[in-house]
Amino acid sequence: MTQKILAIDDELHMLKLLERIITDKTPYGVETLSNSLELPALLKDREFDLIITDLKMPGMDGLDVLKFIKENNRFEEVIIITAFGSLDSATEALSSGVFDYITKPFRKEEIINTIRRAMQWQECKKESCKLDSFFESEPLSEAVKKFSAEYIRRMLARYNSSFEETSRHSGLSIEEIRDITG
Repeated sequence: MTQKILAIDDELHMLKLLERIITDKTPYGVETLSNSLELPALLKDREFDLIITDLKMPGMDGLDVLKFIKENNRFEEVIIITAFGSLDSATEALSSGVFDYITKPFRKEEIINTIRRAMQWQECKKESCKLDSFFESEPLSEAVKKFSAEYIRRMLARYNSSFEETSRHSGLSIEEIRDITG
């Protein structure tokens, strides 16, 4: 599944720039939002991996967006970009849990590297949640079953869905692999 980014800015040219950079230079999907007040309704039935938001906007500013994400225990990471950077706003954003704080004008490489780091962090968080689910399973046989299914899923991905290669490298028979994968 493609990781998704939501870019929020009241300046349409900045949204177009971010959209073009993300589309041209990363494998991630991107959506844009020019009215930050629409964010709560949008997030009712949607999930993103990353939100890139301007700091100064009418309605909800970037710190309000960050606060909304944190108060609602959302999974998204937030990057704040701003042309009005100050030590106070940077300190407030960082102490509130922003992933990064970038001042405009930014270099294309800077935003791309920050996006990649945020997406790698999201993948680590997802892996951690998956591992937690193994340890929360009871009885042990259920945890082993979940682990085995994930192990085989990853082996099949590594060996291009080849049951033969997965069997050879996992030490399981093809029948055992089919039983585990259902």
